[in-house]
Amino acid sequence: MLLLVTMVMLVLSTQEVDGYSTFVPTSQCSSMVPGHGTAGPSNPPYELLVDKQTYNTGEQITVTLQSTGLDTFKGFFIQARLVGQDQPVGTFTTINVNTTETVDCTPGTQNAIGHTKITGSTIEEKTAVSVFWTAPSVAVGDIQFIATVVKEYSTYWVNAVASPIITHPTATQGPTNVPMATEATTPSSSTITTEGCGVTKGCYGVPDGCSPPNCDYLSTWVTDATGENVIIEITGKTDGYVAIGFSHDIVMADDDIYECMRHPDGNIEVFSSYSTGHTKPTREATNSGVSNVEVAFSNGLLSCRFHRAVRQTARAGAGADQYFDLGNSSYHIFLAVGPTQLQSDGSVQISRHISRAYSDQPVDVTSISLVATASAPLIVKLHAGLMMSAWMFTVSIGAVLARFYKPMWPNSTWCGVKIWFAVHRAVMTLTVLMAVAAFVLIFVFKEWTFVTGLNNTIHAVMGIIVTSLGVIQPFMALCRPGPDAPNRVVFNWFHWGFGTVARIMAIIVMFLGLGFPFLGLPAAATYVMAAWVVWQALSEVILEQVTNLKCCGQNKENAKASPDHDEIEMENKKGASANDLDPEPKTSNPPGSAFKSAFLAIYLLILTGFAAAMFTFIALL
Repeated sequence: MLLLVTMVMLVLSTQEVDGYSTFVPTSQCSSMVPGHGTAGPSNPPYELLVDKQTYNTGEQITVTLQSTGLDTFKGFFIQARLVGQDQPVGTFTTINVNTTETVDCTPGTQNAIGHTKITGSTIEEKTAVSVFWTAPSVAVGDIQFIATVVKEYSTYWVNAVASPIITHPTATQGPTNVPMATEATTPSSSTITTEGCGVTKGCYGVPDGCSPPNCDYLSTWVTDATGENVIIEITGKTDGYVAIGFSHDIVMADDDIYECMRHPDGNIEVFSSYSTGHTKPTREATNSGVSNVEVAFSNGLLSCRFHRAVRQTARAGAGADQYFDLGNSSYHIFLAVGPTQLQSDGSVQISRHISRAYSDQPVDVTSISLVATASAPLIVKLHAGLMMSAWMFTVSIGAVLARFYKPMWPNSTWCGVKIWFAVHRAVMTLTVLMAVAAFVLIFVFKEWTFVTGLNNTIHAVMGIIVTSLGVIQPFMALCRPGPDAPNRVVFNWFHWGFGTVARIMAIIVMFLGLGFPFLGLPAAATYVMAAWVVWQALSEVILEQVTNLKCCGQNKENAKASPDHDEIEMENKKGASANDLDPEPKTSNPPGSAFKSAFLAIYLLILTGFAAAMFTFIALL
């Protein structure tokens, strides 16, 4: 049952939770289709009215959904969208909290609104409802309100109710925050290639040795005839963004970054940005040092070519130190691809990358070279592999045997002790040894210095606590009282409590480690880890139920005589031998032994599969 607690903690701490009090799940933000009933006939008996035909940035508009006749409605979902697009913009505010509630289609934006329900009552029928909408702080172009309306559970109209188009008097349609599109041209599809790599231009592609369109991402560079600019090309398999960054090290912080980003409307721009610490990149308002932009998107490949000034230009403010002089230093090159996200103010920002790679050595981009992708240092792989082995594999086996398999194999021993205890002791000792080894390795790698950054710090502090709890356990076991000692129950609770806390914290620490950009693990690693947590929790629930059913089926007299009643001895009371005239009588296997033995085999097989998958991810770093 302890992993059920872990699963809840992980969900609450690492994922965004959709609220359903509005009865409009965020998963339907794009389609706006209810998950029930069928679409109604054409010409819905409702309309959307607005109190303005034009808008200015930050201005508030009253939006009213109402019946055109005697019909009522129970549910609704309203968004403001750019004309011809499906991303919501602006911010909604409720007028009547008893009938309406905002929805975050993008986290924290309140960029949609729907019906709600008073606790303990049914959804009331309405003939009209009004809400406020506030325009983005920047002009985004013409907008239109659209609504899905639910008359009854089984009858609704999807996106069939729309307001008149509302215009901004000075806006040009589409994103305008960087004046780049006017000078961008479209190169031919064969422009960005690996031809001449290492001879006439420098190249860095992933996987190593690839050629478009078989590269996940590719960057090339060469200085122009004047020597004052580096011509940079980047391409990647994405319809969101592909970015190149220059860094002093292999950690994505304090870097000089260039985003090749595709807007939802198909417009492509290049942004000069920078990071100061472990934060989201900040865009430089004037795109200093970037010129001669060419862009293309074809067959799922997003491509940009641009000139980047070699020497430092007039980038001002906090980003001045992150505009690197490419002529005097070498830098690690980062490449990343990922999705974009439309903000409530109408701007489009890059989201967390879904794939990333960095060069194994610093690169001088004013020279011609072939760059190899760096793999994670061996010592880091060993740290991750040992921790996974300890807290995912061996500790799980030891905990399951101690909790559910004490009564099993009553007539067999290993090394003079019960089988369950022999295996439990062995795997738990191995767990501690591997955890301590991994602990020492990572401190050696970090040269005995502590990490910086919030996630790194949480991972490190919790890891120290987990390792400490693990080390305490065997010393606590050495002080274990006898089975009949009055304070044995105190030991049992402390031994179980320390182990349970360590397991839960270890799972959280491993999830935090999977998200480190430094490792560049694929999203599949997180899914495999989550699947293991589910399997471990499900296994313990099944075994708990089997144990409870067995206990409930015994009468009190048999329960007292049962070998798993209260404390199970770790040693046989008397060892039988060929010369023993009075051997210990054989004990019958407890009820459910056949099922538990079969389930243990299945459990170990699946657990081994999960562990092997995680080891594979780590090995491929």
